[in-house]
Amino acid sequence: MTVMDIALYERLAGLLDQPREDIKLKTEECVKTLAQFPQYTEDVGTEMRRFQKDIEEMPLDDLQGIYSYTFELSADYSLDMGYHLYDGFKRANNLSLIKTMYKDTGFPFDEIAKGELPDHLPVVLRFMGFSKDAALIKSFREDFVIKALEKLHKNFDKTTRNPYRHLIGAIYRIIDKDVKEEVK
Repeated sequence: MTVMDIALYERLAGLLDQPREDIKLKTEECVKTLAQFPQYTEDVGTEMRRFQKDIEEMPLDDLQGIYSYTFELSADYSLDMGYHLYDGFKRANNLSLIKTMYKDTGFPFDEIAKGELPDHLPVVLRFMGFSKDAALIKSFREDFVIKALEKLHKNFDKTTRNPYRHLIGAIYRIIDKDVKEEVK
């Protein structure tokens, strides 16, 4: 994984944090970073520019409301990725395994997660940018991340007016491409 890969995952994770005054600047930086990755299809860039356009004229309070309603109040759009794959004990076991993986790699989970669960998508993205273990990341992406993202992405296909559908669409396509490249 290159420095650029790390920067892209970090920028994507930052866009999934609770929006603040710098969200438009963060989005612009992410669009610029993404332009440096020719391996991603044009539809990834299109999705990011659509997200950028949707939030461009939106007041921060409105975007924060959309964020809260979407990711915090609607289970179908949860950023806690294990929710999309597991129930009950299986989910708890998966969370424990992820947290152990973070600890074993030296990932500063408590500092980065700030109270979020180990399977929270921004935390997962930051971990994938942090870890130097290519085999571990490959397995994590193939066995967990892409499967959960696929379900989240499908849930967003049902909505037409939420700007986050474009961001999730871009992230899904990036991870999907990364998984397919690893399989080759």
